[in-house]
Amino acid sequence: MSIQKTTVLFLMSLFMLVCSSISYAEIAGRVQFVNGEVQVTSLAGQVKRIHKGDAVNEGDTIASAQAASAQIRMRDGGMLAVRADTQFKIDGYHFNGLQDGSEHSFFSLFKGGFRAITGLIGKLNKANYRIETPATTIGIRGTDHEVFVVLANTPMAKLVPVGTYDRVNVGETSMSNAAGTIFVLPNQMGFAAAPDRMPEIRPIEQNLYAAQANAGGSPSVVQLRPSVVDSTLTTMDVNVPITLPETTVIPLKPITAITGTPVPVGGPVQTAPGPNNPVSIITF
Repeated sequence: MSIQKTTVLFLMSLFMLVCSSISYAEIAGRVQFVNGEVQVTSLAGQVKRIHKGDAVNEGDTIASAQAASAQIRMRDGGMLAVRADTQFKIDGYHFNGLQDGSEHSFFSLFKGGFRAITGLIGKLNKANYRIETPATTIGIRGTDHEVFVVLANTPMAKLVPVGTYDRVNVGETSMSNAAGTIFVLPNQMGFAAAPDRMPEIRPIEQNLYAAQANAGGSPSVVQLRPSVVDSTLTTMDVNVPITLPETTVIPLKPITAITGTPVPVGGPVQTAPGPNNPVSIITF
């Protein structure tokens, strides 16, 4: 067989492989709320503006404009509240309803941020959920956390240092890079300035989180109703926006960071679910 024919067959096989991977990109979640202009770019390079009810798929890159926001319910029951001026990619996503080790949720956050409330993925197999950023890789331990990437020469860089921030509300996250790993507990904030600099626990950057919370016009409250089958959380129905009474403040003791520096208590509050209170209200 001639070299020319071999080359043609190789290119045809490669084209069919790419088309196959695009065709079978798995649905990762659906849009619950959109404010302003939020676009999604598919693996095939198609760009479109997303609307409520639209699916987002494995391989999609999602970008929100300034003063725009979105909320996405993932198939495993997790939630993403996408902040203004954010760009991230769903690198890999698979969930067949089981926690059999095949489930995974991998993201890359290039700039901006989102609040993530994790679902079943990562509940048993912790390594199957991660967020890659320019300065660190974030892992979870059953978590409600807020991650932001602040780039140089951006408006946010005038308020806080450049780097990756991760504030934990519930659960625990890890921040790892070439320099080492730290663990971030509730009411703590981790920070990584660069991939070769050790992440550290810092006091919560109120300027960053206050600015992001006020941008984008996202509803301030999301109502989560877990659906339980055989004592297993299977899905969450999300209604936005809603108006509800203020949540009850749960007293928290100060937490000491692993560096030995006291970290102030603060952040959002959450009502404790139970037999008489099946609805968990989480303030965004």
